[in-house]
Amino acid sequence: MLCIGIIGNFSGHLNAAENVAESDMPNGIFVINCEEEQTLTSGAQLNYPLSGEMVDIEPEFVLRCKVTYEEGKVSSLMATQMSIGNDMTIRQLEGSDKISQRKSWGCQSKGINQHWWSVSRLSPINYDENIKLISYIERDGQLHLATPEVSCTELKVFYCYLMAWMVERINTQHDEGMYQAILPQIAKLGYPQELVLYTGAPNYTQWGEDNFVQKGDVIHIAAYSAVEFSQHAIEDMFANNQLKNNESVLSLSQKVV
Repeated sequence: MLCIGIIGNFSGHLNAAENVAESDMPNGIFVINCEEEQTLTSGAQLNYPLSGEMVDIEPEFVLRCKVTYEEGKVSSLMATQMSIGNDMTIRQLEGSDKISQRKSWGCQSKGINQHWWSVSRLSPINYDENIKLISYIERDGQLHLATPEVSCTELKVFYCYLMAWMVERINTQHDEGMYQAILPQIAKLGYPQELVLYTGAPNYTQWGEDNFVQKGDVIHIAAYSAVEFSQHAIEDMFANNQLKNNESVLSLSQKVV
């Protein structure tokens, strides 16, 4: 499986979470190591890492894309489905110099929703400012807003521009600093025809900045149409443990163990 995450696709997130300077475009990408079965999980539990500290929730829009190649490089990407996931991240890990080393730690280290929206065309006409993303951490029976309600239009790059940017970045990113060259990793995987793309996490609320993930926390993530659902309705859905997944809302709840 080819699974890639984007670094710094919401303004301010990378600077606050990683203390890294940002630009108008995302800073880079990384391959999520999915060699171990069920690294990406839709199950009820997420595994807390055995090493490292300061673990953060990273709720994200996730795209499933068709990949085509030409002469050993990616020639095009086409989004076919959209969902939500949790790119849970270790902020401090001794001996790590690449961001990918802090991004996955084996079985059940990445959250992914089992329900996907079909994407006929990834455009502002179909996915406008009314498509929202929000997350909560439930601790000791109380819901805390971890990331505020944001729209997919707030991503630095999205729609067809994201597909074009990803093609260029996959083909040209070098092994430098926290980043790694991507093409050699794709070749090692046998040039997969499908890509699962975590598109980037938003900024945290003050509570989200002050609190890292703990064992026993329940992480709640939702994407929804603000025409059909209010933020209050989403919070009630999680508070009452009545998850909904349909063409207007996606919801994911997972306990950290």
